[in-house]
Amino acid sequence: MKQAARIAMVLAIFSLLSLSKATVAQQDPSDQSDPVAKRTDVYCTGFISETPLRPDLQIVGADRENLKSLFWQGDVVFLNKGREGGIQPGAVYYVIRPLGEVKHPFTKKKVGHLVRELGMLRVLEVHEKTSVAEITITCDTITFGDMLKPYEEYQGPDPRDPQPLPRYGEGSGGVTGRIIMSPNYSEYLAANRVVYIDLGSRQDVKPGDYFTIFRQIGKSERIATMPKDDIVQERSGGYGSKHYRGGDFSIESGRVPQKEVFRDRPPIPRKVLGEMVVLKVEKTTAVALITRTVAEVNIGDFVERAN
Repeated sequence: MKQAARIAMVLAIFSLLSLSKATVAQQDPSDQSDPVAKRTDVYCTGFISETPLRPDLQIVGADRENLKSLFWQGDVVFLNKGREGGIQPGAVYYVIRPLGEVKHPFTKKKVGHLVRELGMLRVLEVHEKTSVAEITITCDTITFGDMLKPYEEYQGPDPRDPQPLPRYGEGSGGVTGRIIMSPNYSEYLAANRVVYIDLGSRQDVKPGDYFTIFRQIGKSERIATMPKDDIVQERSGGYGSKHYRGGDFSIESGRVPQKEVFRDRPPIPRKVLGEMVVLKVEKTTAVALITRTVAEVNIGDFVERAN
């Protein structure tokens, strides 16, 4: 009986040790290595190319095309090139749709050409002049005439250690740009939204770079002004002290006119709105994901490379 009790006690201690090790392993932050953005999210952002894309490989037909003209994951489609065009079985392509030229919303200069990313497909069979492929990933519906771009691996950036986000920080002095567009044309943005910025590889921007989102108070963020009326804004010259100068019927006006305050004050701190990480980079633009915000972000807000 005593031996059986000792065996039971040893097994209990062993079970507790195993459970504690498992708990520590689950809580170990080194195991939490999930990227900031999933691969499918990175593949579906679209981008702004400096030059127009004119790939000659495109979707020209599909199985059951007599029943539908829009296709998605799992559908079989036909391509306009085969062995003569160098197509190989198993090759993977992005499905893209060039949309047209983009101008900077503030400088009005040409930025590039907007391209939507619709999904991915894999070649199943190759014939002399055509190929058969299966759509493996869809970000949106795909149709005839959509073009194909050779596969290129995109890796979601790894998260960095949490850092405080000062609400009115002075900044790092790094390269500065602006948010010029979002893929779905939204103007009001929050965390986990994708945006395009007017910085690219020419400014040494790379995937994984973090940027602070900010707004200059008094410029891009307008300061409300009181309406010009006889009660507050119009002052009577009959008062001897600035403190009691008001309108004909009130002393509600400020001591000094607002325009004088704005004219004489030193530069005031900028307002920090959030943070973003770069996913893809072209020559003059980049695609970024907003990772966190402390206030609503708008198209036109400024971005600066973080420390």
